[in-house]
Amino acid sequence: LPPAMADSDDELWAALEENQGDEDVPKPPPPADEAPEPAPPPPPDDAPAPPPPPDAPAPPPDAPPPPSNECQGCKLPLSSSFTSSSSSAGLCVPCRFKNSNPFLPAKKLLVWQTLKIGTPNIIAVPLVGHMDIRSGRLPPGHVLEMRCLRADAQEWRYELGHSWPNGISIFVGDQRVLVKKPDEEKFEAPGPFDLTNFVLRAPMGLAAPLQVRVAITANKAETWAVGFVLSMPVKSDEDIAEKVIQQQVPVEDRMQLDLERIRLWVTAHRPDRVSKKDTLRCVEPPVLKLVCCTSLSRIERATRGVECDHLQCFDLSSYIHTMRNIPPKHAWCCPVCDKPAPLHQLRLDAFAQSVIDSTASNVTEVLVADNGKFEVSATEEAMEDSSDEEALAAEQAAAAQAAAPPQLTQAQLQQAAMNLGRAFSAPAPTPRAEPKPEPKPKPEPKPRERSRSPKRSGQASPPQEEPVDKMKAWKVLQGLEKPEEKPPPPKEVEKRIGWLPDGVNCSLCSKSVVEKGGVYCGRRRSEDDCGGCFEAICWKCMNKHRDKIGKIKTTKKEFDSLGPDAWWMHEKCMTKEDKKAYFGEDEEEEEEEVEKPKRPKKKKGQDSDEEGGKFAWE
Repeated sequence: LPPAMADSDDELWAALEENQGDEDVPKPPPPADEAPEPAPPPPPDDAPAPPPPPDAPAPPPDAPPPPSNECQGCKLPLSSSFTSSSSSAGLCVPCRFKNSNPFLPAKKLLVWQTLKIGTPNIIAVPLVGHMDIRSGRLPPGHVLEMRCLRADAQEWRYELGHSWPNGISIFVGDQRVLVKKPDEEKFEAPGPFDLTNFVLRAPMGLAAPLQVRVAITANKAETWAVGFVLSMPVKSDEDIAEKVIQQQVPVEDRMQLDLERIRLWVTAHRPDRVSKKDTLRCVEPPVLKLVCCTSLSRIERATRGVECDHLQCFDLSSYIHTMRNIPPKHAWCCPVCDKPAPLHQLRLDAFAQSVIDSTASNVTEVLVADNGKFEVSATEEAMEDSSDEEALAAEQAAAAQAAAPPQLTQAQLQQAAMNLGRAFSAPAPTPRAEPKPEPKPKPEPKPRERSRSPKRSGQASPPQEEPVDKMKAWKVLQGLEKPEEKPPPPKEVEKRIGWLPDGVNCSLCSKSVVEKGGVYCGRRRSEDDCGGCFEAICWKCMNKHRDKIGKIKTTKKEFDSLGPDAWWMHEKCMTKEDKKAYFGEDEEEEEEEVEKPKRPKKKKGQDSDEEGGKFAWE
């Protein structure tokens, strides 16, 4: 190495030694007399678990399942992947390298290695099969990154995020490409290091691996690892969302899990079971907002984390878009409860999605019961936006201006004629300037109105819906109270009785009549009862169609003489009470006389007991 670079290495190693000198001195081994007892051999993996003792308490029914020892990415045991594998993220170290940046997903992990503290680490990165033979570079669109993370991270926030140790020095071949001194405040490369420009190879040296040397300084209790990832950037956030959708279980299974989760959450947060001691606790009924907390727009694909137990969800596309530029401290955590929510631990909420699909677009909130029932509790009014009309008017004006032919001046026409030798039309005569009209006197300014509200200006304000009592509505939804009985809607008053108004069509001839050009078939018997077929009959059809109307008829003069309460009905539409009211008592007497049986005729030679009772003139 050159002398200058050797001096820099000496300074770095001196800083490393100073940092390592502050570490705790390891404890001496125990004396030989006090030898520890040998530990019993571990049981084989296939051996069944021992049964619990008879006096042991039963496990709670709602206890969470024990953490799985299987990687959620490669499905391999975590213990065989690395001894200090992550438990919160559920991924082994190789999968953590691959999934650390979903916007630059790994196509292949070329090599990864844990770093030893205090000694140089030489890593050979294989590039065979990944280079373009003609150009000697990586294929177009491919990126080679060197990612570093702490393998034994104690918090899930640092399990997937890239981070450098306290001090690091990286050499590619004989060239130093990155250096970070211990406790350096201003560091220019906080993210992964891009090695794409360092993989250029000659045609004869494509099989040679990329030699990388790394030296770090860190606490002896920490374990750091580096991985070399060949990746390609995604085209859009929708590609990431599609990957999340593909890893979901069927809707029926998710619906059962969501209903059970809702039952547990609503039961634990029921506002009617809060004791009087919790006076400072804000108690509200369980609600589910259909507006995303990150984009403030309606949720399209309801999503939550696996460890989230709350009702509220967020939109999948908005969540992915927000994570693109979020600080590393808050990256891939739930925006509601701040629990870990990386892509492989996202779940589409089947219950919330069913609520979104079954409600109107202006619904923003619903009340939820423990049995999965819901009721709308809040809506929003659509705001009128005139920006679309203004944009359309501007486009039409621009199109009209572009379609109009440009007007050439006289000098431009002469210049064109001299250069091309072509005839040209004389310019259009300039229009004479019309005399300007005399300025009208300015009207006196009106006094400024104090308010434009519809109440003060005399205009009728739009009807507003009454606010919903959420607590009362939730108790009715939960079955704790009975719903209020709404009064029956008022019946419409029948107006098709009496004279025909202007413009009504006759039910027989379908011709329009003038005012009082006919009558309706109908009678108001009481306030709630009306009789008749309510057909419109003109006077011409009243006299012409006797077979359709019947024996009971009326005339305009007769109907007018009956006064404002006049009515008429078909004979087939009348009852006995209607006929009695229409004809009066005389009609009833006439009917009785008609219905009186006739006396039978006396036969010849037949004596009658009543002959002696007859008068002489009979």
